[in-house]
Amino acid sequence: MERLLFLSFAAFLFLVTACDSSTYGTDDDEPMLPSFDRKAMLEGWANDVVIPAYEANVITSSQLVTSASSFVGSPNPEQLASLRADYQTAYLSWQSLSPFMMGKAEEINLRFRVNTYPTNTELIEQTIAGGNFNLELPSLITAQGFPALDYLLYADADQLLENGPAASDRREYIAALTVTLRDLIATAGSEWTPAFVTVYTQNDGNSATASVDRMVNDYIFHYEKFLRAGKVGIPAGVFSDTLLADKAEALYSGQSKELFLASLSTSETFFNDNGLAEYLNALNVIRDGELLSAKVTNQFAAIRITSEIVGENFSDQVIDDNVQMLTLYDEMQRLVVLLKVDMLQALSINVDYVDADGD
Repeated sequence: MERLLFLSFAAFLFLVTACDSSTYGTDDDEPMLPSFDRKAMLEGWANDVVIPAYEANVITSSQLVTSASSFVGSPNPEQLASLRADYQTAYLSWQSLSPFMMGKAEEINLRFRVNTYPTNTELIEQTIAGGNFNLELPSLITAQGFPALDYLLYADADQLLENGPAASDRREYIAALTVTLRDLIATAGSEWTPAFVTVYTQNDGNSATASVDRMVNDYIFHYEKFLRAGKVGIPAGVFSDTLLADKAEALYSGQSKELFLASLSTSETFFNDNGLAEYLNALNVIRDGELLSAKVTNQFAAIRITSEIVGENFSDQVIDDNVQMLTLYDEMQRLVVLLKVDMLQALSINVDYVDADGD
């Protein structure tokens, strides 16, 4: 986004000559920084990132509802294959929205209701048997969302094609899951009206409650806790005494690497193309003789290269050769330091969440 503004060429020259090899200022003297249009960056985040992600997810989740309804009406292998395809598309689309949980999304626990894994298979079976599909109950958070669909569509799909009330209840539960997914996403997305965007973009200051500070914290939190730890570190046993292959995402469909790469792309694009790299460059932030933005970009590339040696199914990879998973985790951890320490320090943003990983 070409939206940065410099106070003057002289101020820029002062900044360049004042910077040393590791930072853009000193402890003793406040640097004269060029100005940056934070409001324009926020407008880009709202109109080019968050709103399009909601729109895309409403479309894919609505198609999922349609496929589930068709399958309930005609439970045959062709309809099941179509439902699975739409499920995978919707799950991939979710990766573009997952980092941006604020406002209504945070209020309704959107991320946790959509993608808490591993899913509670025992609770799913109890809920289906009891016939109470009230997915608004907090007790059913671990029995809904994409992980619940993953279990029902792949763990024992033959059950879905049987006759009788048990199979029918199973199909009806799938339909209820898809409707809940769609409605939750639509509800959270409906908040992003022009009036809401105006309030969001005008809150362009530099404080704990300012839009930039909160958005950047949410972005890093998602990368650290849900991408690095959730998708890779937890299954690989980084935070436990044993390997936890059964805690991999998309455990039954084996779609875990595809989801990982989609989420990584969301994080990478948000940094490179949606203002953060440009913001750091406007401040001429240098680390170890190199632009911090370039170091972050290169580390994203290193993570992607390392992921090439990991199999499509992370659960299988943990069991077969966990060293590869740990290597991927280590590369991801290097990026945490660049984002959470170096970038936040450069942008004068304080961490607003609790880090319980010991890193």
